[in-house]
Amino acid sequence: MMKRALIAACVVSTLALAGGDKGGKRDGEDRQERREEMGRKARMLAVVGIADALELSEADALKLPEKLRVIEEKRKPIRDGMGESMRSLKAAADGDAAALARVDAEVARLLDGRSQLAAIDKEMFAQLSAGQTPEKKARLALFLAKFGEQMRHGGKGRHKQPRLTP
Repeated sequence: MMKRALIAACVVSTLALAGGDKGGKRDGEDRQERREEMGRKARMLAVVGIADALELSEADALKLPEKLRVIEEKRKPIRDGMGESMRSLKAAADGDAAALARVDAEVARLLDGRSQLAAIDKEMFAQLSAGQTPEKKARLALFLAKFGEQMRHGGKGRHKQPRLTP
């Protein structure tokens, strides 16, 4: 428990130092800042949860943010593309003639993105669980599943991943 508190304090202090003046921002910039702040908070919670699930030493726990940053860099362009596909599909559903012509391609792009994200999730799990006991791997799997659900559904719908399955 003490280790978790120490890790959380380190991560929170790093985030506090990274924060800046938010005055005078336009609405779009403010929205982007809020999105980035939510991302930083989610990464901090992920670091603490993963470190706790794997019972990592402080030194190993402090390496987690970099590992997660690399993984997020892989996920971001895929998620962005999926968001574009969802906007195009929304426009098509609203009757936009140009978007109607792209419906099949956008659906395929969305489904491909989901497959790519699943492959990245598998890669992340393999990387984080390498050398761990089966018990710790199980804890990590449970944490990641619960954390993913909380991120998709816990933020008033803001963090939901685009889905096409019923």
